[in-house]
Amino acid sequence: MSASRPVHVEREETALSAAWRVVERIRQVHALEHATLWVLAEQFPQRTLGGLSTDRGFFVYGDIDAGVLLRAAHRALERINQGEDHLAVHPQCGTNLSVGLLVTAGLGFAASLVLPRRPLPQLLGVGASALAAVELARSLGTLAQRHLTTALPRNLEIIGVQTLTDWSGRHNHFVQTRFVG
Repeated sequence: MSASRPVHVEREETALSAAWRVVERIRQVHALEHATLWVLAEQFPQRTLGGLSTDRGFFVYGDIDAGVLLRAAHRALERINQGEDHLAVHPQCGTNLSVGLLVTAGLGFAASLVLPRRPLPQLLGVGASALAAVELARSLGTLAQRHLTTALPRNLEIIGVQTLTDWSGRHNHFVQTRFVG
């Protein structure tokens, strides 16, 4: 009796699976961006920095040395891989703003549909909707980051940092990453 051998079936990549792979990479880089900004905030609490993620790395905007940024990115990846998952979520993330705007618009629209069409009830409804949205936005933004816009990095490697200059002469940096394996 011969031993059975495993059969490897290759699947053709569809446009949807390719797009999903890019989204997953952006989510993982986004988590590393947040973790890096947390590490930098520990070192430079008064410094204002921002970021933007792509599937190949992330931009950091603000006054920071490229070497310091590179060390912070490596430290952030190390910490997040050692179980500091909370570093993947950042309170200043644009996801929070987007979720807040969506909740505000949704509650405002719902209030306008259910309240009488007179100006005072409509105005009070919009105001109450805005207050409710402010209360909900932070929690929902955190949930959205945790489950939709970030994912813990797997097989992510930092290649290096490029310093770029925009049209006005301001410097920003791009932390280049790649997926291995």
